[in-house]
Amino acid sequence: MQLPLLKPMLAVKAKPFNHPDFFFEVKWDGYRCLAYLEKGVTRLLSRNQKDLTSAFPDLSDMHSILGNLPLVLDGEIVVLAGGRPSFEKLQSRAGLKDKFQINQAMQRLPAVFMVFDILYYQGQSMVNLPLYRRREVLEAVVKSHGKIAVSETIRGDGVDLYHACVEQGLEGVMAKKINSRYLPGNRSPLWKKIRHTLEADLVICGYRAGNGSRILGSLVLGAWNGKNFIYQGMVGTGLNRAQESNLLEKLQLLKTETPLFTGTCIHTQSLFWVRPELVCKVEYLALTREGYLRHPVYRGLRPDIDPTECAPLKNG
Repeated sequence: MQLPLLKPMLAVKAKPFNHPDFFFEVKWDGYRCLAYLEKGVTRLLSRNQKDLTSAFPDLSDMHSILGNLPLVLDGEIVVLAGGRPSFEKLQSRAGLKDKFQINQAMQRLPAVFMVFDILYYQGQSMVNLPLYRRREVLEAVVKSHGKIAVSETIRGDGVDLYHACVEQGLEGVMAKKINSRYLPGNRSPLWKKIRHTLEADLVICGYRAGNGSRILGSLVLGAWNGKNFIYQGMVGTGLNRAQESNLLEKLQLLKTETPLFTGTCIHTQSLFWVRPELVCKVEYLALTREGYLRHPVYRGLRPDIDPTECAPLKNG
């Protein structure tokens, strides 16, 4: 039978909480993916329905491991390092195109499909069933098999799980109402994401023009290493229209033709440099190996901080 193409259900942001009507589980740091398992074939489709199967051939035989086909499973493709998900190592795999390199990476950095929901079972839709019932079916159908694992849940105690995740260096926690239906493609308060983030004060060293309704696309951020400003990443998330307008007015007065960074891989299209006089606060999840921000969110200007006080960010 032809399984319908679906988009994953999405969550809203929240702070840690306890509630007896919610399941809590680890928020896995990977690629969100729907797995379509039919006789003789596994397809892995991303949130925007990009086919990821060829990038992760080690997961392409899940149809032969599980029964009760056809199945549609919702989960996260992760690569583990030291027992924890490594988004950086996952990205190193996903960017490969050469089949030989993909196969080598598959042996060195095997992928795991961390499954947390079931949308179709034996070809029948499960989306209108409550989550607790879908979980019962999922746990009966999917047994951990090295490359496939079921994300474990606890009921009610979200705060302790959140703190345990923070201590282990994990991304955070997901909270899902136990009686929630699955709403494909919708962002719903029935599901909540509780992420652990870090904060930094960084210098605005440039900006990128916006597209469409955005008049300001993103800010180029740097830090002072005692001699020069060094690149730390870009942030565009968290800016509302009023902030975009206010910032753009300030930045246009600071424009300069001289790039502040050398030796960094920054795409300069639609990029404007500014004198490093404004400092902003950002939240972020982690740093890449190069020391650049991951998942930064703009939180506002810091007029009380001098640009030379913004020290480089460091891993660990």
